[in-house]
Amino acid sequence: MSARANALSMPVDDTAIEKLVDEAIAAAPDCLRRRIILPAIDWSEVSPSKVAVLLSTLAQSRLAVPRWLSKLLLLAGHALPEDVEPTLTPGLVALNRINCAGGASQQREALSGMLPGLCADEQLEGDVATILVQKFAALGWDAEAARLALAQQHRVPGILKRVGKALGAHIERLPNVRLRLTGSSTTQTLADEFKPAFAAKGWRADVMQADFGTMLADLMRPAEDADAHIVLLDLEGFAAQDWRRPAADAFALLTERANNLAAALREFSTRSQAPLLINTIPVPAAPTAGFLDRSHTMGLRRAVDLINRHILDTADQSNHIIVIDADQALADLPVREQSDSKLWYYGRIAYSADAARMLARAFADAWSVLKCGPAKVLAVDFDNTLWGGVYGDDGVEALACGEDFPGNAFRALQAECLRLRQQGLLLVALSKNNPDAITAFQRHAGMLLQPDDFAASAINWEPKPENIRRVAAELNLGLESFVFLDDSPHEREAMRRLCPEVSVPEMPADPAERPLWLRRLTSTWPLRLTAEDETRAALYAARREAQNAKAGAVNFEDYLNGLEQRLAVSLVSKKTLPRVVQMHQRTNQFNLTTLRSTEADISALIESEARGMALVGRVRDKFGDHGLVVTATVEITGTEAVVQSLLMSCRVIGREIERAFLGALIEELKRRGVTRVSGDYIATRKNAMVKDFYASCGWQPAGGDEARSGWVFNIGDMESPQSRFVALDWEA
Repeated sequence: MSARANALSMPVDDTAIEKLVDEAIAAAPDCLRRRIILPAIDWSEVSPSKVAVLLSTLAQSRLAVPRWLSKLLLLAGHALPEDVEPTLTPGLVALNRINCAGGASQQREALSGMLPGLCADEQLEGDVATILVQKFAALGWDAEAARLALAQQHRVPGILKRVGKALGAHIERLPNVRLRLTGSSTTQTLADEFKPAFAAKGWRADVMQADFGTMLADLMRPAEDADAHIVLLDLEGFAAQDWRRPAADAFALLTERANNLAAALREFSTRSQAPLLINTIPVPAAPTAGFLDRSHTMGLRRAVDLINRHILDTADQSNHIIVIDADQALADLPVREQSDSKLWYYGRIAYSADAARMLARAFADAWSVLKCGPAKVLAVDFDNTLWGGVYGDDGVEALACGEDFPGNAFRALQAECLRLRQQGLLLVALSKNNPDAITAFQRHAGMLLQPDDFAASAINWEPKPENIRRVAAELNLGLESFVFLDDSPHEREAMRRLCPEVSVPEMPADPAERPLWLRRLTSTWPLRLTAEDETRAALYAARREAQNAKAGAVNFEDYLNGLEQRLAVSLVSKKTLPRVVQMHQRTNQFNLTTLRSTEADISALIESEARGMALVGRVRDKFGDHGLVVTATVEITGTEAVVQSLLMSCRVIGREIERAFLGALIEELKRRGVTRVSGDYIATRKNAMVKDFYASCGWQPAGGDEARSGWVFNIGDMESPQSRFVALDWEA
């Protein structure tokens, strides 16, 4: 060995290294400018006193601590002065505070307030997230460690291990969902990923896997003990190509398989009332017909398109089949990495570990939206959110919004707001500004949004959490229906602390990233779209006009008379069924039983006139058409009937529509020979407003308690409720 090589391999004395670090700290300004030595130091081996000298040296040279150096120091466990925090990301701020905390209980409370933001932060760096979880766990803050690890596990592999045994205990305390999993290949890896993916959404997934190769049979004989059925589909497992067959025969066989799958899905819909979630087959990693892959019968892509079309068409006919777009779910993973050949040949596992994790998250997202419902309201800030600049400081002419950068990025976000408005979300203006800031939408030529696009607004200098509560009351919607967008991290954190029910995603700092980010926000994704969704904003505009009329009326009766209301009642048909099902899933306040009836439930009830009926009512007044807003389902047995559900949109509450509708329902039951009708009020956290509804309509109490009370109406002995303020029409 040469003397030089021997010298290079000799261990360096600790004292020498310490001396080198001291010299680097002394020369910190120069090292910082040239970005040398300082990045190579293991700062976990450097004492806090020497770090203090480093920071002091930089301050004396009037040099700010760069973010990369701050991150190195924080990851090494050092604390930084509070005045450095404005330059840090939210993750590093949290790390700085936990480094300062030392396990103090008051600091735990403060950091818990930051936790929702960290969980929602898609920009949180993996190493920062991992250290945060590790520190939470070391301090015994198990809940915080588990929540953050579960929220970030889809982005940071291995982070769950940092929680330790506390993770299992945390998941065990969550409400369970029983999942029946079947597929065209091995489903074990997806089943394994369901546990953390569903836990991130607040559920403990209890997975029951069907036997290998039994997918179609499992669909046609669905298990009854499942809350949801999930189908994992892949091309090779479902329809492997036989290259000895002529192309035409092979394609005919593929078509037959796709038809069989569609038939099995339809059979499932008739036999089960549980939701079924199935993925489409993703784009193949390589073609089998080259440039002709999408058009020729030997093309893999054509086969994928054919199968996916059958799935989508079948789901379109069923309200409880939800299709997961695999290409969208796997969009962040290159196609070649979506499968692992070794896994396939070893165990017929169709998707790679990363792909299985992403698919599990997509299934969990869909389940969460299904149970909680998509957002109904998008509350949006103005300055530096919908436009660039500050209205009060810069003036309307200087605001950035238009065809050129950066105004085109803000304009694109406005376009996304309009897209969501067309899909049924209400837009709410929530801005700390003078009230005339709303006129900027009319006065600035680059704006896409207009003042009338907002269903409500709160533009003042009051705290935004107070304003959003006021708007929620005005719209008769719960805070959990709201998504809040604001460029300010302080406003976002204040909203999370004071209105934890509101969804507050972490909006990217760069305006250019926001339009696509908003499009990918799954809490705004609809599971179904109805004609009512497209007109919802107009319906609320009509409601606002009616409220203005109420404010100007001499008394309440004058107001109701002036509305010129007409209620058109009809039996639920195939055309109106999707809207009726949607109302059952989404209505919380004016809802007597909060029964979440599905399409299958209601279809079964109205199969025979002797078995039951479902009514729906459309309301019009002089301000416009409010659409289908009130509905009920009734089970009939001989001369007795039971009201299973009765619910109404909050858009027309307090206008005696409900009274007129109940009168129409009773008259229809009378026509069918029913003499006695009963119904329950089942209390929930949100439906106290209808506690006395039956009593107000003349029904008699039939026992029960605060949680559930029974009511009866004897047809013939009692007068049906009606309203002189609502003209009633029956529609065929």
